[in-house]
Amino acid sequence: MAQFSYKGEEFPYSPKEIHLSAAKRLGQFPLAFGGTSIQQLGKELLEISGTGELTGDLAGEFARLYRLFSQSDSGILQLPGFSPIHCYFTALEGVGQSGPAVLEYRFTFVEDPAYADILGASGTRSAQLLEGETLYTLARRLGVNAAELIAANPQIADPMSPERGSTVWLP
Repeated sequence: MAQFSYKGEEFPYSPKEIHLSAAKRLGQFPLAFGGTSIQQLGKELLEISGTGELTGDLAGEFARLYRLFSQSDSGILQLPGFSPIHCYFTALEGVGQSGPAVLEYRFTFVEDPAYADILGASGTRSAQLLEGETLYTLARRLGVNAAELIAANPQIADPMSPERGSTVWLP
């Protein structure tokens, strides 16, 4: 099972607790002859929060986590038991010692909208290609096998130069 890691930095004793928060945006609209209609307007970005523990050199371990938090770009978040998620590291809080030479901390990540998977009406997972992206770079970005991604998309003739904005079906 994969360990908790962000941008390739592993934290072997974390997380102790994980919270995944997903929400839908709803709109309420008046109907012509009275009453209202509620319509789904999309989804909010996935938020991942939780707690973890650092051990050993607490100042050094927290500094390593803080360096990741301070970076302005998004990266791959790997949580035990979950598929990789492209996220921004949005909050970090040291909570205090939970034991000798153990520092508990809280974290929050928010899904990067540029890398969010799209769940189609049929339940089929897909993604949109970004400017200059190939099927190989998309596979790396989403953490899927490139050969399986190419096989799932026979409509894309050249995996090295697909059209920007193309819908790519995920294996």
